[in-house]
Amino acid sequence: MRFLGSTLLALSLVLVAAPPVSAKPSADAVAAKKAVVQGKREERKKDWEAAREAYEKALGLDDKPATRIRLAKVEDKLGHLIEAADQLQQALKSKKLKWAERRAAKVHLKKLEKRIPTLNLEVPASFEGHVWVDDEEIGQGELGEPVAVNPGTRQVRAEADGFLPYKESFEVAESETKAVTILLTEAPPEKPEPKPQVKEDTESSSAKKTLGYVSLAVGGAGLVVGTAMGLAARSTRNELDSSCKNDVCSESERDLYDKGKTQANIATAGFVVGGIGLGLGAFFLLTADSGEGKKNPTAEARTRIVPVLSPRQVGVVGQF
Repeated sequence: MRFLGSTLLALSLVLVAAPPVSAKPSADAVAAKKAVVQGKREERKKDWEAAREAYEKALGLDDKPATRIRLAKVEDKLGHLIEAADQLQQALKSKKLKWAERRAAKVHLKKLEKRIPTLNLEVPASFEGHVWVDDEEIGQGELGEPVAVNPGTRQVRAEADGFLPYKESFEVAESETKAVTILLTEAPPEKPEPKPQVKEDTESSSAKKTLGYVSLAVGGAGLVVGTAMGLAARSTRNELDSSCKNDVCSESERDLYDKGKTQANIATAGFVVGGIGLGLGAFFLLTADSGEGKKNPTAEARTRIVPVLSPRQVGVVGQF
């Protein structure tokens, strides 16, 4: 029994003293470690953008405070002081941070906070609008208070109803406190929008021109027919005058008389159609220019075209 007790005691001491078996690292942890190695390599080459990308990749796979401290140094090199301070603050919240790393991070953060510049944004007392520094909107409660920004060129924008948009760029140095007064100019009263040009004016003008040309063509054709039939009727009349004695015609000349009468009627109709066609054509063309008929309502009242038809004269008389 004494031997068995001694054996069990020795075995228990061996089990207690034996080091724990370490778990195999996950694939993400392995990939994160490779990304950190890549970031260090880019740091040695002073390729800060590539180093930042590598450390951000590592943090996305395995969030370690030591990686955040390295990322803070790279952000500092890029002039991103606010981002660097944020990484250090997050690293200091971790309980996994070693004492020496924590002390170095605190020193770095204290120096960064002194280097971060600020803007004091001053707006009118009754300001009710929006203010942006670069692409970040500043809340109403922050207006009039120091706003931390990174050094370099910063752009301030402001918008408010009834005022013209404000936009101005500033150069801000490290540790500088710059006062920015946002001056807003009242927007001019809006001009009444011009009434859109009614398409009907153009279409009406085009239609009038088309009708004018068609009317002229019909009128011209009517005059040609009227002239031809008039000449034919005159010839028939002369023939009757030579055949009839004392305006008395024989039965054989009746057909010739009817023919002459028909020719005279056609000639008259041709002259009437020609006169009306020419008159309408001239009227439509004269009233189709640039919508003048709408601008001057009395234009039509002042425009008058009268066809003139007589055995000795064919044409139109116009008043404009």
